[in-house]
Amino acid sequence: MGDGLKLKAMEADEVNILSAAMEGAITSPGEISYSPKGRHFTMTCSRFMWEDQETSNQRIRSGLFISDILAAKRQNVPEKPETAMELLSIEAVAGDDGLADLTLTFAGNCTIALSVECVDMTLTDVGDAWKTDAVPHHDLEKEQS
Repeated sequence: MGDGLKLKAMEADEVNILSAAMEGAITSPGEISYSPKGRHFTMTCSRFMWEDQETSNQRIRSGLFISDILAAKRQNVPEKPETAMELLSIEAVAGDDGLADLTLTFAGNCTIALSVECVDMTLTDVGDAWKTDAVPHHDLEKEQS
């Protein structure tokens, strides 16, 4: 088993670190779940390993867990569970008393918006990495228009 990342964000200003690590992650609606009763959001994905480009371009299986979810909304998320989605960014906007709004933005103008009681996100890599020829690249201005 490889030495993957395990990152945690507990403040809104720490979310950008997880966002940078997850840019270009490939997932699908079938790998994303939200439990209103459990108040958590999970996503599994194939994450591009930006931190290890010196040796080769690699991907690794990763899990993102976000807890303390108060509400979740999705926009333009594909209906088919196997449809590929590429994560562009995760943004956090801090509110009062620890509340925050998180937005996961995907290629193709898809978004998942999460309102959280407090920021509590964990990114964990699992398994071994594999080589890939494709390096994620997006013109964010073009994606958002």
